[in-house]
Amino acid sequence: MDYTMLLHLHLGFAVLFLLSYTIKSVLFLTGKQEAFLSYKKKTLLVETLFSVGFLVLGFWMLIFKIKTGSYEHWLDPKITLALIGIPLGIIGFKKENKIMVTVSLAFFVVAMVIGLMHYH
Repeated sequence: MDYTMLLHLHLGFAVLFLLSYTIKSVLFLTGKQEAFLSYKKKTLLVETLFSVGFLVLGFWMLIFKIKTGSYEHWLDPKITLALIGIPLGIIGFKKENKIMVTVSLAFFVVAMVIGLMHYH
């Protein structure tokens, strides 16, 4: 699979994950517990597939860039934010901590913006 295809698939999975994660986060943060639990239950498998998809494809692209000597250092904050956002979100939802969920969502949004700024 060529790099451009990986890039498009990674972006697609990341957008779908961020959309679903944003909906779940907003429901949680607004205190709509019943709607949040219902949404979480209905989308658990799909959201897991989206997150695994964007992570696996992202690491595949990272390995490709390292092997070809085309690694760019703007990727450092993007990768860091995404990798910190994952446990923050998991812990935040489990402990019902709105600050952690908000920070996690912000990290994912900023990582997406960084990626889109360098999308080519």
